[in-house]
Amino acid sequence: MQLEGTIKSVTFHSPDNGFTVFRVNVKDEKAPVIVTGTFPDLRPGEKLKMDGDWGIHPKYGRQFKCTSFTIAATGNENIAEYLASGLFKGIGPKTAAAIVKVFGEDTADILDNHPDIFRKAKIKGFTAKKVETFLAAWQLNRHSRETLLFLYEHGIAGSIAKKLWTQYGTDTIAAIRNNPYMLCEEVWGIGFAKADEIAMKVGFPKESPMRLQAALLYVLQESSFNEGHVFLPRNLLLEKTIRLLRLMPDDDDGINALLQEFERLCSKDRIRRIDDDCFYPSLFRAEQNIADSILYRLAGNALPTSGFERDLAEWEREHKFAFDPIQRKAIEMALAYRISIITGGPGTGKTTILKGILHLAQKMDESVFLAAPTGRAAKRMGDLCGIPARTIHRMLEMDPVTKKFNHNAENKLHCDVLIVDEFSMVDTWLAAALFEAIPARTRIVLVGDADQLPSVGPGNVLNDLIRCPKIPTTRLQHIFRQAGDNDIADRAAKINGGILPSPIEGTNFHFVPFETPDEAKLILRDLLDKGVRNKMDIDQKAELQVLTPMRKGPLGTFELNPFLQNILNPEKTRHRLGGAMWSDGDKVMQIKNNYDKNVFNGDVGIIFRVHKDSEKITVFYDDKTVEYEGDELEQLTLAYASTIHKSQGSEYPAVIVILDASHYVMLQRNLIYTAITRAKGHVWVLSAPGALATAVRTNRGIRRFTRLTERLS
Repeated sequence: MQLEGTIKSVTFHSPDNGFTVFRVNVKDEKAPVIVTGTFPDLRPGEKLKMDGDWGIHPKYGRQFKCTSFTIAATGNENIAEYLASGLFKGIGPKTAAAIVKVFGEDTADILDNHPDIFRKAKIKGFTAKKVETFLAAWQLNRHSRETLLFLYEHGIAGSIAKKLWTQYGTDTIAAIRNNPYMLCEEVWGIGFAKADEIAMKVGFPKESPMRLQAALLYVLQESSFNEGHVFLPRNLLLEKTIRLLRLMPDDDDGINALLQEFERLCSKDRIRRIDDDCFYPSLFRAEQNIADSILYRLAGNALPTSGFERDLAEWEREHKFAFDPIQRKAIEMALAYRISIITGGPGTGKTTILKGILHLAQKMDESVFLAAPTGRAAKRMGDLCGIPARTIHRMLEMDPVTKKFNHNAENKLHCDVLIVDEFSMVDTWLAAALFEAIPARTRIVLVGDADQLPSVGPGNVLNDLIRCPKIPTTRLQHIFRQAGDNDIADRAAKINGGILPSPIEGTNFHFVPFETPDEAKLILRDLLDKGVRNKMDIDQKAELQVLTPMRKGPLGTFELNPFLQNILNPEKTRHRLGGAMWSDGDKVMQIKNNYDKNVFNGDVGIIFRVHKDSEKITVFYDDKTVEYEGDELEQLTLAYASTIHKSQGSEYPAVIVILDASHYVMLQRNLIYTAITRAKGHVWVLSAPGALATAVRTNRGIRRFTRLTERLS
């Protein structure tokens, strides 16, 4: 059915995926209607025509779930939207509306040809200085007006319109008319559905070869980014593409046309097909380069390790500690081979082994580099080992202009030993870049927990390497006694083995059942008010992390973050910028690599100040402050609650894990194991009936299509 109305207020907008909740004034409806769906950054006052269906949310009641929409704007509204697009600093929706209210449909003509009339007009909020600044910006951006108004007329508004203008400038209209499908490959935040919608509006037929090729490439791309596959089998690629295009099983002409375009892409090597495996060519090369580098290392002879026992005994005497035999073996392999792996869960002695390796390297006067995938993991590694550690990106020195690493095959790193922690998080792209930049003489030690979640990006590199019998690998299974009889590692090991701990409640592992999402929030509030403080004295904003499997749902991050914001950062003025509410002192996370600002996906900081007038936010990270404005705000999200995937590589004094029935599709063993092992002090598991038990016994895992192990064989 169709619904038409004017936006009253925007409750929530995710810059990450466009999920939006807002209220709309609709004729014949007594109260504003709640609407949910995927939208650009909408503004109050915009008129929408929406297709979709009514539904009942268990908590929020009657809602309209929108599947597609158009912005039903008048000429004045298009000009107002343009003025508030972000191109003119200090001009928001209210100021834009005030300008159009005074000049109406003559606004553009007056600004273009009669600026003195504008100077003499009295518009609320405009000082003489602001008038001149605005007029100068208007003249500078005159050439963008036709483009942005064209986009608005085609239902492309807000941040997406600005992204297109930023990317293509004066060529935007020509680029869209020529090939709107390039948008889903080249512009972050525009998927195939949106590009397809734009294509239909500018006259592309459904049977267009360009459309069919774009769908195939999009499915292959999304399988890597969202599901972690390095390739897709041919039949699965075609099945997914048929579903995306909504082709009917009996549409022989449509399916034959799709098969033709598939073969055409393969012949042009836009899809690299090896037997029935279909790769993105660059991802195929990345996986092959990893294998070639490792095979070259494995072909070398083992290095002599004489004398290491004496030097290791010296360290043991100094620290009044004796290495376990398997730890000693891991240290010897790190010395003897140009690549080795150490894998094990928390409490199994990985850090102790690294200290032994560092001691021996120093005795041999060797240079050692420490690295990890995330800033938090690198900081923890450096603190534990006593020497600085860097993120892999910083170690390889990403060039913000070219988006390529400065250290590569032509400009290698200079070190004798490289130790990379949390290697389970390293995807195929990053692993390929890393191995390319390491000299053949350097000994590499990869450290990680193979039972944690795999990398967010494509591949399952650590597990694929462990499955290769040629690579020297130490598996640590014995859990050493932890300080204060901390039982988190012991219970995590049981869960990893498919056993629900009995009793569940322990000294540092706490289990709290709940029946409904509302009850879970009450328990969460009580824990933050007094429960956590009864166990430990910490800064809850900085040192406690709430983890949940999903972003959506009544106990997903979208719902939990505003709830936690009011508890952990109360009585602060909230400012709406970029579709979200921000306050000074908020805990935030970077959700996309930004090489210009030297901040990376997963970095967590605190908002130093929200500059409402200039629509900027300044965030303090561990070693720097970073300023965000305009579209850059889409790279930030509140971080009081985080998905378990985003917590990989991090460790916190206290963790609260929430498992709900709405998370059912995500409840599996490696997920809950990863969440629990983020805690080093105390962990609370809040569980709906049966949710924890379901996660513990579910070990299905989603198979990732990779070929690294086979290449190494």
